[in-house]
Formats: sequence, C-alpha cells, structure tokens
Amino acid sequence: MPRERTYLRYQLYRSEARKQAGITFSKLHEELQKQGVVDVDHSRVRFEAIDAQAQRAYEEWVDPHFSWQDVVRWKVKEPLSFDLAIWFDQELCGLCFANPNQSRLRVKIVRLEGKPENDHPLKSRVATFALTAVTHFARIIGSTQIEIQEPLPGVISLYRQLGFEFDSEDRLVKLID
Repeated sequence: MPRERTYLRYQLYRSEARKQAGITFSKLHEELQKQGVVDVDHSRVRFEAIDAQAQRAYEEWVDPHFSWQDVVRWKVKEPLSFDLAIWFDQELCGLCFANPNQSRLRVKIVRLEGKPENDHPLKSRVATFALTAVTHFARIIGSTQIEIQEPLPGVISLYRQLGFEFDSEDRLVKLID
C-alpha cells in the first residue's frame, strides 16, 4: 500500500508541475501582449504526459535523436519520474523525461528533445519550456538542483545559456532558486 500511495502522490506532483508550467507561460504571454512583443502564442502550448497520442506523433518525426518508446517502460520502473510532452495545438514539439535521485535533492533530465524539423512553432524554445516544467516538478518534490544527464556536446552551450554550469563532480547542473 505505501508504494501505491507514493506512486499516486507523484502522479499528482507530475500533473501539478505540468499545470504550473502552463500557468507560467500563460502569464508570460499576457505580459508580452501588454508590451506588444508577442512572437508565439503561449496560450496554445500544452504540457502533457507522454502517452499513446504523443508516441504516435513522435513516430512521425523525421530522424529523431532518441528512441522515446523506452519511456513507457521507464515510467513503469521509475514511478517517481517526470515525463513531458510539449504540444503547440495538435503538433508535438518536444519530449522530456526526468528522474529524481534517491535523496530527491537532484532531478536528472535523462532525455530532452525537440522535434527535429526546423519548421515547428516552438523551434529553439523546447528546452526552455521543458526546463520550466521540470523546475516546477523539482520544487514540488523538494529538489535543490536539476542535472542534465550525459549532455550532448552540441547543446552544452544552450544549457549554459539556461543557467547550467559544471560542478566539481563534472555534472552539468543548475541550482533551483
């Protein structure tokens, strides 16, 4: 029974983190509208679990970097994990899978990928959207850091722009404020 309660609690945490990410970008959209600087309609962005619909949409991606079919199995084995599908209307623009360490003080982003095509509406923004949702999740569970697990060399500079730095153990991390 305790394991089931923990799983249900984390299911609520995941749902709340996705909801909070949506609220964050909804507020940002309102602020940008007031300033007359709207480049993307943030109200059309949805944060959801990686489900069968996301898997079908992912299968249409041309030359993705990761195999996201593994996530279904991971979600079963890692009930405390956080999975995220980032949609713009009906278009899947990004996927993310993160997992807290045993102490829950650090959440590791295991995989993060934007849709490989260059023409989707959230191009160059997927990491920001995913990081916002993961940050909400990390705060909810009491984590103090987010780590990028095995970052691809070509995106380390992007992560640095988003506030990540290598720590003394050579992990790419960001402190949660």
